[in-house]
Amino acid sequence: MKVFTRLMVSLLSLPLFLAVVPEANAQAVGWVGQVKVSRGIVLLERSGQRFPAPVGVRLRENDVVLTEANGSVGLMFNDNSVLSMGPNGEVLLERYAYDSTTYLGAFDAFVKRGAVSIEAGNLANAAPESVRVKTPQAEIRGQARSFAVNVEGN
Repeated sequence: MKVFTRLMVSLLSLPLFLAVVPEANAQAVGWVGQVKVSRGIVLLERSGQRFPAPVGVRLRENDVVLTEANGSVGLMFNDNSVLSMGPNGEVLLERYAYDSTTYLGAFDAFVKRGAVSIEAGNLANAAPESVRVKTPQAEIRGQARSFAVNVEGN
């Protein structure tokens, strides 16, 4: 009976192990950050599909983060940059690349609408011009480590 019990435990553990491995590989390859704070209605648009974005949802390049009238969100990126967005916001994470050894890379965000603030992390320490915030009317980049924008419109 003990042999059968050990075999059952081993077999039951196997599917759990297999389920964890693909997620770990996906994080290492394509994740650039995650949702740290999510209040009200916050959505993530990826590959043309929208779904809720609660705390813990991982982010990728080209994701669009949206907040409704009652929503706000805080995002943390792999270089410790932080993006905060208030109600009725929309931000496209156009480009994000980060080398944790050299701290070099790029962070480009397009703010389509809403109030957004960004506290640049390690990327800005290594190369301040590597962090860019774009809007339909302007582009912000340079020595500043903190950006705040409010884009009105649809």
